[in-house]
Amino acid sequence: MNAQLPNSRQACVELRDLRLNTHIGTYGPLDVVPDAHVLDLTLWLSPALVLIAQDGMSHVFDYDPLVAEIDRLAADGHYETQERLITRIVHACAAYPDIEALDIGLRKSPVRQSSGELGVRVSVDAHTLNTLRKIEPTDVQLAMAALSGWTLDTHPQHHTPCLSKSWTLPSFEAAVTRFNHIAQLAQAQDHHPEVLSSYTHLQVRIWTHDVAGLTHKDVTLAQAIDLLSTTP
Repeated sequence: MNAQLPNSRQACVELRDLRLNTHIGTYGPLDVVPDAHVLDLTLWLSPALVLIAQDGMSHVFDYDPLVAEIDRLAADGHYETQERLITRIVHACAAYPDIEALDIGLRKSPVRQSSGELGVRVSVDAHTLNTLRKIEPTDVQLAMAALSGWTLDTHPQHHTPCLSKSWTLPSFEAAVTRFNHIAQLAQAQDHHPEVLSSYTHLQVRIWTHDVAGLTHKDVTLAQAIDLLSTTP
């Protein structure tokens, strides 16, 4: 994809050819099983974090904690797809305000008879990255002001902040219809809220799993669900 990167695309941190200890894909007995999954990552930053007046880690972007988190994510169980691990790494990058945009690629080898590489690469621009950033507590109430009928709760099982809204519909059929509309909308936004249904009662909880909290993406979905609520 062609990403609109920030105007300060003059400085970056590059991580190349990092072999990940990860398990991706499901293979049959006759399939070629990759023995390497390799990450390339470019983090676009402000030039002020590279062109520094004096030496010292406090003046630059400290990438070591991010690399440690990438190692942890890579080893965190089995992944069906490369795309899922890439998504989790992008969310990890979004936790660092200094990262303005990023390019990420993940490739595996071999592909056929001990040869070839196959990979996925994506560029994430500043706007997209900002939608994935966790909303600071001081900004949550401001975001809530744009919503109708939502409450800020703590999920009873995951113990993470979430947006919650409930409806009592006039019939079971109406509740099923609303459930389906919410599911279709969430799928279109590539977001997956928790939707609980009990006869004519519906409850939706929204949060971003990968950051264990609220992001602008959650607010966007809640606003879209509000528009559904005004329709029959």
